[in-house]
Amino acid sequence: MNRKHFLTLKCVAAAVVAGGLLSACGSSPAPTVPTQVSFASNAVVNVDATSVNVNFSGAPPRDYPHVGHRSPVSFEAAAKSWADKRFQLTGNTPSALRVTIKEGDLIEELLPVKTGIGGAFKKEQAAKYEATLEVEVQIVDASGKVVASASGKSWNTHTVPEDATETDKQIVWAGMVKQAFDSLDQELIPRVYQGMRDYVR
Repeated sequence: MNRKHFLTLKCVAAAVVAGGLLSACGSSPAPTVPTQVSFASNAVVNVDATSVNVNFSGAPPRDYPHVGHRSPVSFEAAAKSWADKRFQLTGNTPSALRVTIKEGDLIEELLPVKTGIGGAFKKEQAAKYEATLEVEVQIVDASGKVVASASGKSWNTHTVPEDATETDKQIVWAGMVKQAFDSLDQELIPRVYQGMRDYVR
């Protein structure tokens, strides 16, 4: 092998190594799918009760177009975390705080996507998701009678492009569950202070 040929091979090898390093440096880390949510509000409502019970009005639907069961953060898990962070029991009376998730759902709607030349150079939104959350909070006395209550509802929507991966969708769904509870806080908490004022502070 002559010197010229040897130097050419060295240059090619160097270019390959450099290209690999640049590729490694330029690649972004894989997105992380959240497994729990943190809420925007840190407000704590002090409730005159000795226990708290979080329950759902029936099992969330799992048949299509319902996709909530595919979310890495379910409404059930988020509801329990939300109730734990939002309400502080003072235990002054033998009453119970009952939090009922009347609806917690994610629905998928597939959107029309252009094909052929018209859609070849444009990335379109391929699916729309709608999150709906409805919660009722009640004070139940020792005899089982509801003596105070408040309720609220929230919803939000989000779209994803046609090249969205399952991971991309899961990140969106978790964000929508979080947003549903953040929006609920804005509506429900003032109603709690108004409709349950004899039991909260």
